[in-house]
Amino acid sequence: MRAQNVSRRKFLKDASAGTLATVAAGTMSAYGKAGTTRDALAVLGGSPVRAKPFASWPPVTAEMEQSLVTAFRSGKWGRTLQGAMQGAGLVVEFEKRFAELIGAAHCLATGSCTQSLHTALHAVGVGAGDEVLVTPCTFIASIQAVLMCNALPVFVDVDLDTYQMDPDKIEPLVNGNTRAVEPVHIGGLPCSMEKIMAVSKKHGLKVVEDAAQAHLAEFRGKKCGTFGDLGCFSFQSSKVVACGEGGAIVGNDEALMEQCYTFHNLGLSAKAGSAAIGTKYRMHELEAAILLPQLVTLAQQTQTRNDNAAYLARRLGEIPGIAPQKLHEGATKAAYYIYGFRYQKEHFNDAPKQKFLRALRAEKIPFTTMYFDELNKQPFLEHTLNSPTFQKIFSKERLKRYREENRCPSNDQLSAEGIWLPQYVFLGDKKDMDDIADAIAKIHDHRDQLARV
Repeated sequence: MRAQNVSRRKFLKDASAGTLATVAAGTMSAYGKAGTTRDALAVLGGSPVRAKPFASWPPVTAEMEQSLVTAFRSGKWGRTLQGAMQGAGLVVEFEKRFAELIGAAHCLATGSCTQSLHTALHAVGVGAGDEVLVTPCTFIASIQAVLMCNALPVFVDVDLDTYQMDPDKIEPLVNGNTRAVEPVHIGGLPCSMEKIMAVSKKHGLKVVEDAAQAHLAEFRGKKCGTFGDLGCFSFQSSKVVACGEGGAIVGNDEALMEQCYTFHNLGLSAKAGSAAIGTKYRMHELEAAILLPQLVTLAQQTQTRNDNAAYLARRLGEIPGIAPQKLHEGATKAAYYIYGFRYQKEHFNDAPKQKFLRALRAEKIPFTTMYFDELNKQPFLEHTLNSPTFQKIFSKERLKRYREENRCPSNDQLSAEGIWLPQYVFLGDKKDMDDIADAIAKIHDHRDQLARV
């Protein structure tokens, strides 16, 4: 019996020696999880870390199917002026429930978030010759909505840690033609809204929040989309609430929301008939039928994404050369439509990001680099500046100065280093997060192999 007795000190000594030998032999990553480093990178013929695909998106549930079938069989597929006035229809019901969920007094559903942004900017008075402050790290729609108002999008550089508009870089860009600020909660992580609202109030600027990706995200307990004059959301297929396309505007000013309604309804006011210029941006009943059942599960899904993102951030923070996206101080909840991290190649034998991405894909980890497109440098912008319309509206001197000042060095770095993980991977469990972290740790452990990728 004495021979079988092992002291605690000897056990820990032997266990530590075994662990070190395992790491040295290449069977355990130095960053906390076992079993991946003996193989070569999957892109070079090794076994991938991930054994099965992540959950698919968008969701298809029995509740959504039944809601859609019921709406289809009703034969009432389009929103009408009469329905809105009478408070009837699925679109109206969705507007009421989404407003309650976001904590806004009013909601107006549209055919897309691009339409919502255009409508909101028009409603707050953005027009020909105006300037709107916006971030270069966003979807093209954030910029196109400004251009559709015949206004100039002036780019505010990002904060490199959060990827959001840097509020400390707003004020130097304000001039007599600046009409509004359009903060974008990119990735579903809140902008620093207290600072943005303070500088906007100081200069009398309207605020239209692009909350397309930020459903239920919060800054100091208040929902994104409810800080500014108006907030805009998206329900496109990849969003956390999805119906193919679709958008919404939320706000607390009834008169301002009525202007939005009128513009999106061919200039026809719900109260006064023909009132102003407008277009046709209405959501239809079938989209609302798909959206309504998803509102029931959104809060729990959002919490799951937040819990998994926090766990993954801790794991990724242990890997040299991987810098996880951070939340602004004051952000109390994120939506995590996408989750970002920066790849710092100097920790990976200077291998280009594309080689890292090829290796990551082979390990069966999904990702995207969308929104790292340096929108301030894209050809569509120069084409617009050279258009007859913009040549008439803006002086040659202003456009010359605009081109000279259109520099965002932090965003340039972010675009070179940034990588996103899609929201649906965060609906899983800790094992899914470990697979992501293990795959990245494996690539770091085998960074010498990236030269052959």
